[in-house]
Amino acid sequence: MAQEATPAEDASADSKKEDEEPTLKPLPCLPSINMYYPDTNVRKETCGNMFYALKWLMFIVSFPFMCLFSWTIPPCNEEHNRKWYLVSFLMSILWIAILSFGMVTLVAKTGCILEVDHYTMGLVVVAVGTSVPDALSSILVARDGFADMAVSNAIGSNVFDINLGLGLPFLIKILIDQGPMQLISDAEMVMLQNGEILITPHAKFGFALLLILFMTLIVFFGVRFRLNKFVGISFVLMYILFMIYAFVQELVCDYDC
Repeated sequence: MAQEATPAEDASADSKKEDEEPTLKPLPCLPSINMYYPDTNVRKETCGNMFYALKWLMFIVSFPFMCLFSWTIPPCNEEHNRKWYLVSFLMSILWIAILSFGMVTLVAKTGCILEVDHYTMGLVVVAVGTSVPDALSSILVARDGFADMAVSNAIGSNVFDINLGLGLPFLIKILIDQGPMQLISDAEMVMLQNGEILITPHAKFGFALLLILFMTLIVFFGVRFRLNKFVGISFVLMYILFMIYAFVQELVCDYDC
């Protein structure tokens, strides 16, 4: 005779069903993907139709990527896929490389269409795209009361980007070419040797970043290393000023300065 489930077991089963995220199965022969159609209940809220349209837009844009990720990366959170953790890691790295290459190519082509220099496009568009995840993680930990973790995340991610994100590709390029790597174009090199430009763009923006770092330390000292609205507004204004400087320089200079 079958044993009846206890109320506690029934409650546990119901909670598991509620915790399970709805999934889609576009093709019956392939695994389901962890996403579902936008919820229509959002239309009942303020500006609900606009949010509902944005959710559908995000759904359409992310759907092909979710299919590719779900069908090529083994989900190691499932017990029977734990042994494939190395495949999951390598496939994730491969997708990051593919998407990064596509993003850089798209930004470069967009810059050519808009007649904006690649350096400025990388400084603005690519930098924002790579820094949004860091910003979101800093916001989440700051809301939980870990302000020091939010600040260290911002500093640590930039240290990683500069030292490893730049250093490793440069090292690979140098080892392949068996020679030093030139960061400026031949035309800029001639102009620099002739004295037509006094400083290269990389050094110029490097000094700008050092100035921003110095101003950041002044702000932190002024508020006794406490995060508040004044710090947030100051940082946003510094970023806006830096973007204005970058675009004004792009409009004024006749070369890649």
